[in-house]
Amino acid sequence: MRSINTMHKKAVNIFVFAAVISLLVVLSSSFAVSAFSVNTVDKSEFNKTIAYAVTAAVAFALLVGYCALVKKKEMMFILLFTAVFVINIGYTFGSASSTLEEALLANKISYVGAVFLPLFMVIIIMDECRYSRSKIFLALLMCISGGIFFLTMTPGYAPWYYESAELIFVSGGAKLVKTYGPLHKLYFVYLILYFSIMIAAIVWAIIKRKHSSLKVPLSLLALVFGNILVWFIEQKINLNFEFLSISYLVTELYLLSLYNMMYLYEAKKTCKNCTAACQNNTAETSKTVNDDFDSGFIPDMQDIIKAWPAVAQLTTREVEVFKELILNKKRKEIAEDLCVSENTVKKHTTNIFTKLGVSSRAEIMNMLLKIK
Repeated sequence: MRSINTMHKKAVNIFVFAAVISLLVVLSSSFAVSAFSVNTVDKSEFNKTIAYAVTAAVAFALLVGYCALVKKKEMMFILLFTAVFVINIGYTFGSASSTLEEALLANKISYVGAVFLPLFMVIIIMDECRYSRSKIFLALLMCISGGIFFLTMTPGYAPWYYESAELIFVSGGAKLVKTYGPLHKLYFVYLILYFSIMIAAIVWAIIKRKHSSLKVPLSLLALVFGNILVWFIEQKINLNFEFLSISYLVTELYLLSLYNMMYLYEAKKTCKNCTAACQNNTAETSKTVNDDFDSGFIPDMQDIIKAWPAVAQLTTREVEVFKELILNKKRKEIAEDLCVSENTVKKHTTNIFTKLGVSSRAEIMNMLLKIK
């Protein structure tokens, strides 16, 4: 278990480090866009479309990197990373648009991710706060998200979300100037609702002391308020670059780091719980395969080896697994007793079967009954 946790931690750390470096590049590009933003099209200016494209490339790299490098994958993280990628693709196509129709289509693409991203964040944060969510609650959230998604798809067909929109060009890219419709406020209510659920789950985790340390819930709280701040600034200040595209990247990395921290903590806690068993097994490892094995109807190891010489070929670790097998313990129980992974137990079991010339536990037990 210890080696697996080390590999998991190393993979995630490399992944996060590479992502942070990429984010710094994107952030520098984004500030350059803002610094050179003017309301005219000038080919010599920094092109914000390129910055969006880089951001989308980083989002895609994070998605692929998570799927390829992280051993213990969670579906919500895959959906979160996918949503961020879709959002940035929408921003890129929107900035590269040459007509209003193209810009509106790109805007809808970005909303595909933007609408469902808060839902994925809520679920991840509730999981990290160890809050047991009901299926009815989850279904309700999905229905709400589905309704808002339908609303964001209405521009160009109905004046509910946008009453009107026009396309302008700034900083070498296109930008939609929108006049909000009567139902646009529902999207703000939607975001406030989801942010409130996140904050409530974190406060609940603090009150109920779901974590031995306040580091995780306070970090989650900082993440939520950080996103609220970025979103609020973008609503109040007219910027020519969507800094939410970077905020989303930071959010997914932040959540992944916290999840990694919790995973390693739980693994450490599990290992502590089986410390006594590990120490006992370490003592047994120093013994030879001829040590007595008193287990009811099962013969001791000395008698087993005399009657079944192939057992003497087993390594000390395989002997330990062999003893657990003839006690009819499940693979998970053996892994916990020996402080190893289930895959390691499976590997040792395969080696034992090969050396003993059997194909199942039942054959081993039949041989032991004959010896007895």
